Amino acid sequence: MTMQIKNPLRFLTLFMSLIVVFGLANAAPSSAKTLRYAVQSFGAETFDPTLTSVTTGLGFAGPLWDWLTVVDDKGNLSPGLVTSWKSTPDAKIWTLKLRQDVTFHDVSPMTAEDVKFTLKDGFGRKEAKSSRARQFRGKIKAVEVVDRYTAKIIMHKAWPTFAHDVSNQPGTEGIVLPRNYIQKVGWKKFGRNPVGTGAFKFVRHETGNIVEFAAVKNHWRFKPQFDKLQILLVPESATRVAMLRTGQVDMAPVSLDDAPSLAKKGFKFARDPQASSVRVHLYGSYYKKAGPIGKLEVRKALNLAINRDELVQTLFRGAGKSAAIFPLSALSIGYPNGLKPYPFDPTEARKLLASAGYPNGFKIKLYSLPTGGFTLHQQVSEAVAGYWEAIGVRTEIVPTDIGAFRPLYIKQPQSPKLVGQASIFATTGRLNGASSLGIWFAKSRKITQLAEDVDDLYAATQKAGTVKEIADLTEKAFRKIYSDYRSVPIANVAAVLWAYGNQVGGITVAPHRGFVTPSFATAVLK
Repeated sequence: MTMQIKNPLRFLTLFMSLIVVFGLANAAPSSAKTLRYAVQSFGAETFDPTLTSVTTGLGFAGPLWDWLTVVDDKGNLSPGLVTSWKSTPDAKIWTLKLRQDVTFHDVSPMTAEDVKFTLKDGFGRKEAKSSRARQFRGKIKAVEVVDRYTAKIIMHKAWPTFAHDVSNQPGTEGIVLPRNYIQKVGWKKFGRNPVGTGAFKFVRHETGNIVEFAAVKNHWRFKPQFDKLQILLVPESATRVAMLRTGQVDMAPVSLDDAPSLAKKGFKFARDPQASSVRVHLYGSYYKKAGPIGKLEVRKALNLAINRDELVQTLFRGAGKSAAIFPLSALSIGYPNGLKPYPFDPTEARKLLASAGYPNGFKIKLYSLPTGGFTLHQQVSEAVAGYWEAIGVRTEIVPTDIGAFRPLYIKQPQSPKLVGQASIFATTGRLNGASSLGIWFAKSRKITQLAEDVDDLYAATQKAGTVKEIADLTEKAFRKIYSDYRSVPIANVAAVLWAYGNQVGGITVAPHRGFVTPSFATAVLK
């Protein structure tokens, strides 16, 4: 008698999960001095930070790196690989003083020559594909070596936030690369056998399986409390949870749904200090053919229909706060303090629809897709659709993915398929609020463009000479967006929780836009 398996792929996934859980496939626990971390994705699987974005590189190679400056969870800027930074009054020339006790993993000293190489020949080369490589290429005119530990960066125009932009929060461009090593072995070999300045050095990498690092015991910034760090690729959420429960790994990202049961078993949780902004985008509201969402009353009604506090307490299990704007966080330059989330008032929402000429509601498409590591997109879509249906807005949920959807929202003029429609979105806010303003709202940037009446303010941020000027202009723009109800902010939530067992004494997570690996040097193993 033979057994017929109706779903071979599902059967294989469950079988592999059992193998992992019961330790049948190379799963023997490492020594007590090894921190084992299970991760959902390795991203691009290259160690070359000039070829990856912050969303595809830090989860894989983050332990290798330090940054020129450091931002904490309050947005405060402090020295990292530099001891000080200073700009001319016009913010066109920046002078960086480097630490003199930093060495790369090949024991060569880090100097101003490495900074020059990094900014001009690394992130400045045409092959560089990091998130802000194009920005750095366009803004940096030259880098001069003043002396062994002093570098002078000359800009084409004022760059008041440069010290913030080379910190740990925005991306990888604040990393310093080893000039001599890369010139000796070439970029390709560097991408396979990297050398950095971080608290962990590279040991081995098995594609699609594991990457292993060894602790740098005499590191200038942190002295790791364990010898090895292993990052294991475990795509299945259920398998990661099972490995946590059975001690196969010490730490792993888990969903909000898995957190309560793990907490009952004694697991603790670390959170990204910078929450993810969950919201609904309203596309093309500035076009004449935008339909109902072209009217402010309708946009306001769509916002008043949402019970944000209810979503935070139920769907997000209390791991967040209702949001007044997006995608800025409290650490962003230009964050408008004091704005309150829109109230929940479905009665007023129905009155607004009637006054706008839609007493019987209207139809709208709501595209549902995962972004920024956020996996509750479908549940949020269903909740929003329910709230909108309650005021007469007939909502069609359209499941999609970022690959298929991105060409629609970056198209200019915006795709007719999208104008007048909506989508779920979730990302972290950028450190420089003007960057978020440009990406999501400004017409001149032509990326997403959710508004067109803040272009003058955005343009002014690009000409501003000080951080305060940028903050004031950005705050003014977001207050205008708030009063125009340009989209539907929902909540700032802990999109990722990292669960860990009793063998981990704790970890201090820095804002790295959803990635914990650069913070592993602060973890303690009991």
